[in-house]
Amino acid sequence: MLGVLTPLVLLAARLVQRRPWLSVASVVNRIRWRWLLLTCVPALGYLLLSLALGTLVEQIFPTDEPVTPDDGSWVGLAAFVVPALVILLLVPFQSAAEEFVFRGWLVQAVGAYGPDTVDGRSPWFKVIWRTPWPGLVISSVAFVSAHGYTGWAMADIFVFAMVVGWLTVRTGGLEAAITVHALNNVFAFLLPAAMGSLDGWDEQGGAPWTLLVVDLPCLAVYAAAVVWLAKRQRIARVS
Repeated sequence: MLGVLTPLVLLAARLVQRRPWLSVASVVNRIRWRWLLLTCVPALGYLLLSLALGTLVEQIFPTDEPVTPDDGSWVGLAAFVVPALVILLLVPFQSAAEEFVFRGWLVQAVGAYGPDTVDGRSPWFKVIWRTPWPGLVISSVAFVSAHGYTGWAMADIFVFAMVVGWLTVRTGGLEAAITVHALNNVFAFLLPAAMGSLDGWDEQGGAPWTLLVVDLPCLAVYAAAVVWLAKRQRIARVS
């Protein structure tokens, strides 16, 4: 459903806020496709590290809901091709749409209402509000609220939202957030599709505490890799 909000976000930026359509995407008013493709490398590393660390943690701290579920068996190529194509065609756009809404428009909208100066009453509040953090926290809470997760899963996607939000600010665009979000979601759907367990694909619910234990270091490694790569590529951070 959030996918349909992307054109609305772009229209709001252009017609209401009187700024370029894709100023929501980056500081250069466009999607930096080369940079987006480069961020696929650390995003794939994030997935592989998550899988490896999740398997290790599950061996040490077994739970009723393993971080890396292994139920089901290979359904065969014929039964896998169609759902795989649907996933590959639709899921990246859905993931990108969420980034445009939450890490793009919402973070910028909150920041736009910050004070221009820190004079007067409550200067500490104004100083904090002029930083990206209020926008990141508000957008992350909204991101969690837009999903149906509970318990530790809520905490995990809040941390995810904060990290990719920080990377959006740190790299001046949504590219790093889009790639890790899209690849993570594609993998999350392709695996059950391959195992014939797509029933209840839209059920989110909870997760074991080990999910957060696994995801924290993986997200930290991903963030560090993206920041290092952005410096190497001299990616623009401000307009």
